Amino acid sequence: MQNNGPIKAEQTRSVDSGQNDSAPGTYLARVIKHADPLYLGALEVELLKISEAGTAGETLGQTSIVYYASPFYGVTGAQHLGKNDTYSNTQKSYGFWAIPPDPGTLVLCTFVEGSREFGYWFGCVPERGMTFMLPGGQPSTEQTSGPVPTELKGKKLPAGEYNKKITKIQTNNPVKYKRPINEDFIASLKEQGLVEDDIRGITTSSAQREFPSAVVGLSSPGPVDKRGGSPQGRIGIKESQATVHVSRLGSSSFVIDDGDDKLIREGSPEDTPYKYLNKEASESGGDVTRPANEMIRFRTRTGAQIMINTSEDLIYINNSRGTAWIEMTSNGKLDVYAKDSISFHTEADMNFTADRDINFEAGRNINMIVNQSIYQSAAGNIEIKVGANGNITAGAEINTKSGSDTKITAGGTSNIKSSHHFETAGRIDMNGPAAAEAADAVKAKFPQRVPQHEPWNGHENWNPLETAPDKTEAVDTGSQDIHMEERPVHTDRTPMNDL
Repeated sequence: MQNNGPIKAEQTRSVDSGQNDSAPGTYLARVIKHADPLYLGALEVELLKISEAGTAGETLGQTSIVYYASPFYGVTGAQHLGKNDTYSNTQKSYGFWAIPPDPGTLVLCTFVEGSREFGYWFGCVPERGMTFMLPGGQPSTEQTSGPVPTELKGKKLPAGEYNKKITKIQTNNPVKYKRPINEDFIASLKEQGLVEDDIRGITTSSAQREFPSAVVGLSSPGPVDKRGGSPQGRIGIKESQATVHVSRLGSSSFVIDDGDDKLIREGSPEDTPYKYLNKEASESGGDVTRPANEMIRFRTRTGAQIMINTSEDLIYINNSRGTAWIEMTSNGKLDVYAKDSISFHTEADMNFTADRDINFEAGRNINMIVNQSIYQSAAGNIEIKVGANGNITAGAEINTKSGSDTKITAGGTSNIKSSHHFETAGRIDMNGPAAAEAADAVKAKFPQRVPQHEPWNGHENWNPLETAPDKTEAVDTGSQDIHMEERPVHTDRTPMNDL
């Protein structure tokens, strides 16, 4: 791509002549090349002519280089630079930057005073029907094609735009078009355990969900797909075309969704189970202030995300593999799951306070190392129960004091060994009458609410009444231990997939 660089303020010029002249105004053009060695976002475009039928299918047979006109850009003035080679004395640029669009995209461009030397592109024109993936990049639909996994048939799944070479347009409603599923993103959602979760996983955020659209956002093009077998094509003018990979792996996105008001929550997520009413099916009731899918979401193409969901009044953060996630709920729960370690370090104090119970459970050992003392106080009892040996070793004294009786019971032999032994009592009975038995220690209770790898049906929003504080206390299981998979979870919900 040949270009002469951006316009400089100090340049003077006259209007070009010959084929370099263009009438002033706005032109519709198709991108034919977007590689710019000067990193200015310049495009090589083919100018289009609006036909009498109002379409843009005709070309003027002219190509031009047009530079990027950002909606916002700034740079500190070069006139203020010093001769010191330091950061403070160099220019600083800032503003909005968007990766130039792929070849085949329609853009709007203009030529300053009709000069072809000073052409700029400033906007992109959405192609008819090609707005399903905007702005979130990974919306889901039931209108899918391609190799859909058997267990997911009939479900809403992430999909791309419809294939013009396959799909025969029989309706003006693009929502009805069949779209190939995004197999890479579905694989990520399955690994995360969120492929059937219509809150944390799949989404309806799309420019084609309703009109006028309630969705605002931005999605990146995504990395070029250079895997073996990925599509390739030739771009550029015929005289200098190059073969390149033309498909992309998927986008990262930022979405602000004001919600789908065709579906409204039956009640508040604070005290009402997860249920949405279909207003298009004339279902009555519900909270009209809580449309489905109202949220703000940052998400990478592999599924790592930060989501603030208004419909369910929760904040959810997860990594791309689902091996770690955090959720803050409407009623004030903080749920954390980690497949590997959770580590904390502070150079000052670490304080834990619970107005109710503090419960610890370890699948193996609990280790505590203290460089000075350990102090424990209890207004009630202290109970310690071990399944094997109980050992206490002290480098100095061991003192045991009770305000009432002291009882020691051994199932086998009792041994006391010391260099000097003292016993003092008002009365000492040796071998009768029978000594009183020591009471058995109470076994610790098991934590009942334990976040797990997704899909975890213990999320508060599924049924806040079943996850209330009185339903999540640690439990006494008697002589039986309870395993993670045996912890109570709650699955009584209707996915939006089924509405």
